[in-house]
Amino acid sequence: MYNKILVPLDGSERSTKALAHAVTLAEKFSAKITLMYAIPIIPPYTDTAIDRVGHVQQSIIDELLSNGKVMLDQYAASFSDKNIEVDQFIIIGHPANEILEKATQEDYDLIVIGSRGLGEIKGYIMGSVSNRVSRHASCPVLIIH
Repeated sequence: MYNKILVPLDGSERSTKALAHAVTLAEKFSAKITLMYAIPIIPPYTDTAIDRVGHVQQSIIDELLSNGKVMLDQYAASFSDKNIEVDQFIIIGHPANEILEKATQEDYDLIVIGSRGLGEIKGYIMGSVSNRVSRHASCPVLIIH
């Protein structure tokens, strides 16, 4: 039923719960899991010229990429004793759009995602990634509360 499962993660408790569900499903269906981390775009504060602000902004992006890699490695290690094929994917962009694009382009069978990982108030103001993904995905979406 499920051969490829996409699991967007953000480090929140709800995304950790989503991963646990995805691992259970992957074991049951012998599915491959892709752990995904989407780094939101940091709005540019300068023109294209590299200046002090540009260097600081690049340092922030580099740190987010590094932290994302460490986070995904830790998640993958948490179920390394299982016989599950796992990939990792990090991208910079609007999280919901990037999740939808990845799921469509690579023909995933299921997306397992935590609900409002950034918190209730921030999620309400900014719009929930999980809600957007569930409305526009080309495959089934399992939202974990």
